[in-house]
Amino acid sequence: MIRGYLYSLLAVMLWSGNFVIANEASSAISPIELAFYRWLIAFVVLLPFASKAFIKARHTIKDKSSGIRLLMASLMGVSALNTLIYMAGKSTPSVDLSLISVTSPAFIVEIHWLVLRKRVRPVTWLGVGMAMAGCVWLIGVGSLSSLAGPGVLEGELLMVAASITFAIYTVVQRVPEGMADAEYLLLMIFAGLLGLLPFYLLHGALWGWSPMTLGTGLYALYLGVFASLVAFYLWNKSVRIMGATRTGVSYYALPCFVYLIDYAMGRRGVSGAVLGSFVLILGGALIIHKSSKPMSAPQ
Repeated sequence: MIRGYLYSLLAVMLWSGNFVIANEASSAISPIELAFYRWLIAFVVLLPFASKAFIKARHTIKDKSSGIRLLMASLMGVSALNTLIYMAGKSTPSVDLSLISVTSPAFIVEIHWLVLRKRVRPVTWLGVGMAMAGCVWLIGVGSLSSLAGPGVLEGELLMVAASITFAIYTVVQRVPEGMADAEYLLLMIFAGLLGLLPFYLLHGALWGWSPMTLGTGLYALYLGVFASLVAFYLWNKSVRIMGATRTGVSYYALPCFVYLIDYAMGRRGVSGAVLGSFVLILGGALIIHKSSKPMSAPQ
């Protein structure tokens, strides 16, 4: 179990840079281009290590359930998720993005409850509320009013959509029996790239392509290798070890990591409100961990 949490926390650490880059690269490259280049790099790097993936894919596609899961995971986790984040990053600060992003574990619980008909203990909802209150405090210094500023509503709504796609991805993704994690990840990236390709080509035809500078190239390289291959591999390993609900708990640490990056860049200082929010986030995560053991579905 400890190994599963370690994998998920390392994945979240790597993903935290994704939100900072969503802001930093927003003026130099379009969201669809950044997402496409990210996954193209990941695919090229991973291909030599998972050459048998396409051979095994024939058996996966024949299994209707596995094929549908693979398609949904690809569209949610590859095609949609980060494109929405980069779109939101054009108008919403990185820490705000991470705040909204940590609603994904709550959506995971709701999907299990509404769609999969799994019971959720009331105390679990208390943990979700505590963690979210801590995240709100982290940004709003105890006030909800800071989350409703003018000009950010569009970005916030896009980030809510991204959170939902990540929750769906976490629930539906499952490595088929007999397939290695790297092989499954390669197939997922390939299918996700196919989903992105029409939008990438359409964007280029209508508005042209952004010039590739050293900065945008380095951003794409980090996203393609560390925030894609390494982080998604670790996250999938954690889901396999602990299940979607327990793995989702680690995602509450995301605003903490993003905040630390902002602090290192001189954007934020340490305060009592920040320390208090960390306590709420940790407390909520621990409550969810202790109370989210699977319960039988109603008959």
